[in-house]
Amino acid sequence: MVDEPLHTDLIDEDPRDTIARLLEVDEARQRERRTDLATLRNALARLHDLDVPRDVPAIAPITVELAPTLLRSLNEETVGPVRNAATTADVGSGVAPDLVANTQAAIRGGLEQRTIYDDRVLHSAQGRQWVAEWAEVGERQRVLQGVPSEFAVYGERAVVAPGVWGDATADYVVVRDPMLVQVFIALFDRMWDQASPVVSGRTDAGEDEHLLSLLSRGLKDEAIARYLGWSLRTVRRRVARLMVDLGARTRFQLGAEAVRAGRLPLEDEPTALPPPTRAGAGRQLGGPERSG
Repeated sequence: MVDEPLHTDLIDEDPRDTIARLLEVDEARQRERRTDLATLRNALARLHDLDVPRDVPAIAPITVELAPTLLRSLNEETVGPVRNAATTADVGSGVAPDLVANTQAAIRGGLEQRTIYDDRVLHSAQGRQWVAEWAEVGERQRVLQGVPSEFAVYGERAVVAPGVWGDATADYVVVRDPMLVQVFIALFDRMWDQASPVVSGRTDAGEDEHLLSLLSRGLKDEAIARYLGWSLRTVRRRVARLMVDLGARTRFQLGAEAVRAGRLPLEDEPTALPPPTRAGAGRQLGGPERSG
């Protein structure tokens, strides 16, 4: 039996155009395939709630296509607080701006979100505006010097974090291993205990208490000046005045005397940040310039 010859319709075009066209077709297929695989991975992960056996990787990459669907799902299904650590005033890698509105709506609807902001976020008017907008919807907020990396813990189910620790521009991954999730929870809770409340009022008495709180948490004068929007000279002058008022000879003594006098609360609760000056009011919600 003789094999029939294979006939192929030939397209009369420049070979370079043919190669480019076929590469584009193949790339489109690959993108579609990656999206399908990411959707499948998310569906497998959600079987957790149905107690169906599954084989879900402990750490899996999040594609740009999948990110909005995954994060909305986590917002809707999370039981317990969302623990969020932020090194920049931004919505992350490839996340659509409408996800911001979805998350804020979830907070208004009762989702508890605790966020620790790196103190560098408050160095710019854009960063302060970002923090103020989230405070307005009910986010609980604290600030800490030197937040090591961005990450968000959704109850006890999952963690979303950069694939490269400390690099907010890296592609993100979702972590579902129960032990690793507990490690992130422990890290966040320790950072939360060390963090300071976001400044609210501008009265002298209120500022003095915030100043004492920041001093008690070990912040340097330069960091306190940036955080409160004061000059370094103002910080040092007011510390000196407080030492005289409370009869303290050293800063360590100042903390002890402040507690004794009831000027330094044993546990600070976060409060809302006032709106920034007019210079920062024009930023559109959805991703200011990265601070720091």
